[in-house]
Amino acid sequence: MKLLKMIPLFTLLFLFSCNDAEKKEADDMDDMAEQAETRDPAEINKQWIDSWNKNDASTLDSLTAGDAVLYMQGKTMNTDSIRAWYKETAPMMEGLKTRSEKNFSGKDLAYDAGTYSHGVKGDSTGTTFEGAYTFIWKKTNNDWKLQVLNITDKTPDSTAVEMENE
Repeated sequence: MKLLKMIPLFTLLFLFSCNDAEKKEADDMDDMAEQAETRDPAEINKQWIDSWNKNDASTLDSLTAGDAVLYMQGKTMNTDSIRAWYKETAPMMEGLKTRSEKNFSGKDLAYDAGTYSHGVKGDSTGTTFEGAYTFIWKKTNNDWKLQVLNITDKTPDSTAVEMENE
């Protein structure tokens, strides 16, 4: 008789456990959909560099966070400086080449660091400028946005000594 009184309790427990399993499965499906919608940071990084190489300010703008920070030679530049840089300075570059050397991506943060070289449009001397760059990406609203751009010129080797032929 006691067993018959327990059947409704077991039935309720069974129904609740099935409901939890369905909810967990729905949550797992939502997580997979979110991951499928979020682009790979390496893809975004490549798109940013391709746009940088083409001086495509509108695409660069769409990939850059509103509060992004630009560092030049290790010093922070003024507010909205990344946009000012790629709208005013970057178009003067010619033959820009970038080479990614180190990158990482986690759940909400990614970076790419490498080297660059370029000439300047209209420069009759053919001078090549070289240096290093670092991009730091942050996932915001299920997409990656450039948060920090660091550009450092290559400094001449002050220890090098040219030897004269005697």
